[in-house]
Amino acid sequence: METFGRGCLYIIIGFGVLLFLAFITSSHIHIPFFIFIPLIILAFWAASKKTGKK
Repeated sequence: METFGRGCLYIIIGFGVLLFLAFITSSHIHIPFFIFIPLIILAFWAASKKTGKK
């Protein structure tokens, strides 16, 4: 459960950064699914490595 929570936190932080960039540049940011899905997987992979589980 700790990995899931940490992965969700990473995704929320990433979303916040993208929202901030869109606000600063006054534009829309379009991320296609073939880029978005690997980013989600990467966030949960990084979260699993952070917990130290083997």
